[in-house]
Amino acid sequence: MVMTLRSWLYGCALLLGCWCTAGNAQSLRSGGTLWPPFSYEDAQGNARGIAVDIASQVARQNDLQLEFLFYPTRRLNLLLDNGSLDLNYADSPLWNGPQADQRFVYSQPYLTVREYLYFRAEHPERQQPLERLHGLRIGTVRGYSYPLLGEAMASGRLKEVETSDDAVLLDLLLRERVDAIAMVDDVFVNLLSARQLDPARFTRSAQLSEAPLVIKLQERHAERLPALNATLRRMMESGEVERIRRAYLSNVADGAER
Repeated sequence: MVMTLRSWLYGCALLLGCWCTAGNAQSLRSGGTLWPPFSYEDAQGNARGIAVDIASQVARQNDLQLEFLFYPTRRLNLLLDNGSLDLNYADSPLWNGPQADQRFVYSQPYLTVREYLYFRAEHPERQQPLERLHGLRIGTVRGYSYPLLGEAMASGRLKEVETSDDAVLLDLLLRERVDAIAMVDDVFVNLLSARQLDPARFTRSAQLSEAPLVIKLQERHAERLPALNATLRRMMESGEVERIRRAYLSNVADGAER
């Protein structure tokens, strides 16, 4: 009976210790967009993606619990600006105006994403440099910023056709509703793979950006940056970040025609 009681008390102590540890983990509201393969919801409603998995590991190693929430781009930016969300786990300083430095802090980069114009392979302007494109309809995601296209669109040299997400952009290109679309390379290749489309049907044209991908936090969480950065560095140096990326892209072809 004494041993049984001791065992029971020991078990209770373990449970209490686990409960206290879990209770000490700070819960943060983490916002993102539906942006496969970087962030999306699977069929069961679970948050998945390259950036989601990286952020999840960083959180676990720093005693944080992340609540992953998905919004359209403009809604996401509004919620971040008014402080309703604690962080965006897949952002870039290049996608934010200079005023953002007054409200947010950025982690060290953990990936680099490159954005290009993509044409149908038979389009006559597919090999033209960006500065020589004229009178074309360019598909973009509503709420995103495209600095290299801004002047051409403001002057009317190029016409912007906005839509809700990358999948709809590809539909517009396939239906010839636009001449070209602006898209991150991994996102484009992932879409082709998901739809079993031949990459030879498309041409990758002018590069629009090369952006470091970071975790953007509200300034009130700035004290966490050194620990988060240390975790990101370990994950990058060990190859874990690249392993996560390749796991999501392992069944994807090398990409559209270069």
